[in-house]
Amino acid sequence: MRAIARGIQASLRLSIFLPVLAGALATTWYGLFWSVQHFEGLTGGLRFMDIQPWLTAVELFAQIRTYSDEAARFYLWWSMFDYAWPFVTYTAMLFITAWLFRFLPVSQQRWFVYLVTVAYLTVCLDWAENIGFAALVVSLPDEPMWLAQTSLLLHAGKLLFNIVFNAGFCVVAVAALVGRFTGWRPSV
Repeated sequence: MRAIARGIQASLRLSIFLPVLAGALATTWYGLFWSVQHFEGLTGGLRFMDIQPWLTAVELFAQIRTYSDEAARFYLWWSMFDYAWPFVTYTAMLFITAWLFRFLPVSQQRWFVYLVTVAYLTVCLDWAENIGFAALVVSLPDEPMWLAQTSLLLHAGKLLFNIVFNAGFCVVAVAALVGRFTGWRPSV
């Protein structure tokens, strides 16, 4: 992760960041708006299981059983898209985070590698969650409870690491802004 962190910090140029940011914005728009609305239309109002934080295994199977063939195909296609979306989005966020770290003392730079680690652990958990949820969709009429519970555990881990990353990002952003406008620098 240190090599990735150094690579991001060494690549802080608009010619690299702007295409990554454009990709993140485009995939986020698609992933959160059009595709969600389309899927809701195909399923009578259901949301993607990937964005339901309190879903249980029983609810998960109940939802999947209602998917039409078209809804199942769309979900499987969308889950393939969901491999690019978190990677591109977290990479863009890490570029922003690396830029914010430039306003912090050198002694604080070591924390960037931890945010890189948390970000890409979130991405890996998202990918594993995608595999599990897609496997559940294609496994019907079988309903392997172990796979549902594992997928939901990966889902919870993804959400937890996402919260940790966002909290870390907010701390860095506030510290950078305060430092930039007041001259204060954290001493830790």
